[in-house]
Amino acid sequence: MYCAALDLSGNEAVFALQRAGAGDIVCEGFKPMRGRTASGLVPWILGLLQEHGVTLEQITHWTVGSGPGSFTGMRLAAAFVAGLTAENTEIKSRCVPTAVALAYGLEYNDGDRIATLFDGRNQEILVYPLVFSGGELKPYGEPAVLDREQAPDYFEKNHFEHFTVHRSEQDAIARIIHLPLTVRDGLKPAGLLNAHYAHWNNDLTALVYIRPAVHTN
Repeated sequence: MYCAALDLSGNEAVFALQRAGAGDIVCEGFKPMRGRTASGLVPWILGLLQEHGVTLEQITHWTVGSGPGSFTGMRLAAAFVAGLTAENTEIKSRCVPTAVALAYGLEYNDGDRIATLFDGRNQEILVYPLVFSGGELKPYGEPAVLDREQAPDYFEKNHFEHFTVHRSEQDAIARIIHLPLTVRDGLKPAGLLNAHYAHWNNDLTALVYIRPAVHTN
């Protein structure tokens, strides 16, 4: 049996597979893919599984990256997993913030606070706070959307030891704040798979949107 992680919150789809009860990751995949043009998501996942001799039926635990990120992409990933787990009590699912996968794998001291930073568009940034506690990264406090005028006051009042960004968003964020940024080349799906704090509650609705969908008549 296997555990799988899926994230479609940004500009690429991220998928990883781990043997249940073991720490080794047997498959990792990364593919440029935007939410609105992600019709190839399922065939891509099935292809990765076939390469490693695994079927969907062998995956008993699914973790979905819950953002911050694209409304469409996160909903697509969540809907795909929700369909697999519907009325099947033998399959478990949960959400883990994409922010955890962005900051995962660096060296931290216990109690360190990490500001994961995302391009909120419209000359704003979204801050998703994490804390390193008990040997793992966990959500801490409330996310905040900041413009150039709000950012200095926020970071003066909220202390962080680390500021982490995705390389693709580094320039946009650097135009809003002037802080020592730790730049990551991509998400670390092991961070989603190894989030021991997160319960298997089969709730895939806890998504963190940079920009919520706007519905008009």
